[in-house]
Amino acid sequence: MKGPILVIDNDPSIVDFLSFVLEDAGYGVHTALDGDVGIALALRHRPPVVICDLMMGQMHGFEVLQALRARAELAETVVIVASSKAFKADVDRARELGATEYLVKPFRVDELLQAIERHLSTRGARSGGA
Repeated sequence: MKGPILVIDNDPSIVDFLSFVLEDAGYGVHTALDGDVGIALALRHRPPVVICDLMMGQMHGFEVLQALRARAELAETVVIVASSKAFKADVDRARELGATEYLVKPFRVDELLQAIERHLSTRGARSGGA
């Protein structure tokens, strides 16, 4: 089994769908329906990839990004923002805060899986294949 991947999204149907897709692709999956829980899970499990929505109830995805990037132990974590917000300002802000990739919902499943594989392979190459 590959992974784990952490999915942070306040929409349970999206969390369920992404969990199914990722598990079907061979990844372990952790899920959180809000940013606070997501950050706690990221610190506990240190997943190589986090997929995070922007528009969530208690904590905005930008705040989650800031919190993840503020932790040295998560510096190498690939963070893929998956949001329905397609404005250039949102994409630019996410990248400024440390997003590795930005996918606009609805995205294709193969697009997500390719992004994960691409970033995991470059991350592994940077860390000596670990």
